Amino acid sequence: MDNPLANISSPEDARAALANWKERADRLASESIAASEAVQAVTATGQDDNGTVAVTLDSAGAIIAVHFEPALARMQPRHAERQFMQAYTNAGQALLVAARAAVEERLPPTSPTAKALVDSIRMRFPERETEA
Repeated sequence: MDNPLANISSPEDARAALANWKERADRLASESIAASEAVQAVTATGQDDNGTVAVTLDSAGAIIAVHFEPALARMQPRHAERQFMQAYTNAGQALLVAARAAVEERLPPTSPTAKALVDSIRMRFPERETEA
């Protein structure tokens, strides 16, 4: 990696290097704020495999809407509970995908800020392990 201070031989060079550094820092801060705001605006909906229950989550993972199909009324409570939990889990996975997409539109995926924003949702909704 190049040393940005290696070519500084005068006060003017130092001022130019400092201005360049400040410009990059301001741009990164602006992009990070935009990514954070985009994640805060994300919502996601998930359904159970039968389409009986739909759950919508806000960016914090809080339930903001639930929709039950009439067929749910004919289910035993333990089956209805399972359908709800599956819809909630699917909504969490959709939220993680949407947050990752919102961040990657604004920051490189290798950015520590991008990782922190996505990890804030991944902690609540861990990614499912893929089946072999």
